[in-house]
Formats: sequence, structure tokens, C-alpha cells
Amino acid sequence: MSMDDLELRSFDPPWLGMPGRPSHAGRWEEQMRFVEIFVTVEEGMIEDVGFLTSIPEEGLVCASLYCEELLGRSLEEGWDIQHTAILDRFPDAMRMDAALGELAGICVQAGQKAISAAKNSG
Repeated sequence: MSMDDLELRSFDPPWLGMPGRPSHAGRWEEQMRFVEIFVTVEEGMIEDVGFLTSIPEEGLVCASLYCEELLGRSLEEGWDIQHTAILDRFPDAMRMDAALGELAGICVQAGQKAISAAKNSG
């Protein structure tokens, strides 16, 4: 992803908001910051995604990229996504940033809670 793509995604991130169909949510929250990931599942496949977050810029980008990684995968495949899959999408100069790595991990934690809720519902 180029720096221009990064800037655009932080301004208008894909998948911001809740899906239009019933979905399962997972939330990470700490010190007035949160990330909430939504997954809509049909026949074991993640068919729609969304997110809400209070973390600006890189938080928006990480959550958006994580949602992109989830879309179209099975619940098991979604569970296996690691924070490095998100970091790999950032420009090389940003990948070693510890704060960015933490944000990517937060998104994965919230997503795994949403996936767990989906698994437990059916």
C-alpha cells in the first residue's frame, strides 16, 4: 500500500460501520479506546464485515484492512489471521512500528471475539 492509499483509507475506510444484515460483534476496549468488529456469517463463511473504532488514523486503517482480510473466509480461516497479515499491507517503513503492531493485534482480538460469537450461535 502506498502512502497515498494509506492516507485515503484513513480518511474514508472501507467497511466502516455495521453490516446491513444481522451480524456478530466482538469488542476490544481499554482506556477509552475501542475496536469493534462485526461479521455476518452464512453457511460457515464470512459474507459481510464492518467495524467501529475510537482510534483515529492507523486504527481506522488497521480495522479496515483486517475486515478486508476476513471477507470471504471460513470462520476457521478468519480465526487464523494474524496481526502480521495486516502489517504486511503497510509501507515497509511503517511495519516495524510497535504501536502499529499493537493496533493490528487489537483488531485481531476484537475479530476473534466476533468469530467466537458466530461459532457459539450456531
